[in-house]
Amino acid sequence: MYLVDLLLVFLAFYPVVTGAAWMVGGTLFRVLEERTRIVAPPGGWPGVTILVPAYNEEAVVSRCIAALRELDYPGLEVLILNDGSRDQTVARARAAADGDPRIRVLDDGVNLGKADRLNDGMRRARHDLVLVTDSDTHLHPRAVHYLVARMLRSPRYAAVAGSPHVTNRGGLITTMQILETASLIGLMRRTHALAGRVGTVAGVLGLFRRDAVLAVGGYDSRMATEDIELTWRLLEAGYLTAFAPNALVGMQVPQTVRGIWAQRTRWARGQGEVLRTHARTVVSPGRATMWPVALEAFLSYLWVLTMLIATTYGVIRWILFPGDTKFRWMLAWGMGIAVIAIIQNIVAAAIDLRLDPKLPYACLLLPLYPLAYWTINAVAAIRSQTPGLVRGPRSKRVVWDLPRSS
Repeated sequence: MYLVDLLLVFLAFYPVVTGAAWMVGGTLFRVLEERTRIVAPPGGWPGVTILVPAYNEEAVVSRCIAALRELDYPGLEVLILNDGSRDQTVARARAAADGDPRIRVLDDGVNLGKADRLNDGMRRARHDLVLVTDSDTHLHPRAVHYLVARMLRSPRYAAVAGSPHVTNRGGLITTMQILETASLIGLMRRTHALAGRVGTVAGVLGLFRRDAVLAVGGYDSRMATEDIELTWRLLEAGYLTAFAPNALVGMQVPQTVRGIWAQRTRWARGQGEVLRTHARTVVSPGRATMWPVALEAFLSYLWVLTMLIATTYGVIRWILFPGDTKFRWMLAWGMGIAVIAIIQNIVAAAIDLRLDPKLPYACLLLPLYPLAYWTINAVAAIRSQTPGLVRGPRSKRVVWDLPRSS
């Protein structure tokens, strides 16, 4: 019974503690670290290579390249890395580049997979600072400046995460993801960045030191989330990772239940694979700085698992014993946690308001967010993170599997 009571306490208070920590951490970062004005470093801005992996991206690649051409950053090299596309990706990329000398479309006709294609791009890059972004994104004209300015604050930084913002807005599912990028991604990264331990420098927008990436072995093609796994290896090697919230990148997100399910199960599988692969390394005394990152990832999964078991038990007990008050107490506490989630979203919206003035409109759906969105993420974690945690990465490389929309 002691173990059961302990799990119930964990179930009740874990989201409250983490939510409070993220709100405090996010607010501190906003006050102490977010500078809206950037100054050119002594000696001028260093060169940057931008890598854009692409596979069957004919619907979106032209818009991505058009945004890249608007960047006013000096010393820029852009490599469009076609990965054996079977559509008109190459033709549309070259047409969009329109002879811009900064842009090269590389096409060898071979499908390597995203991770190996990025590794090839890292080796080809002319500059030591390499920016990675997806082909369905469009960068803010000053995004590169903000990323580089953050990277140059310390030679220990190996990677800096950018700030994704949803562009295909209007539907219920996409609006939920607007709230997610603010309340979870934005607050978490700000909090983790205070310690230089951002656990995910995502492929949607990240700046890397090329030598550091190659020194740790580059991206792992077996991983469902190769960006998370690379970030962990950089942290384990003693580097720091950072967050530049002003480095904005517009991104498309899934618009259907099927699309978001495919995305979330892949993310969940990848998180499980990373935990399994790095468990032995992370727990060693010499990796104590990684413990908070790994512990948060594991406890989040444990909370989802505990919530599922407790909810199932409570419903069965309520059916068998209608007069029992335990289930009512569980519902009451669940509503309390939902209120915490709503407050967390409000704080996140206040912090991100200057970056996204339309964010308050998304907040109109706050009452639905905890129930609907948590349910999808929780079921995806149980469905896919568990196999990743138990078995580790698959033996074969991961393939491109998410369709784009125009």
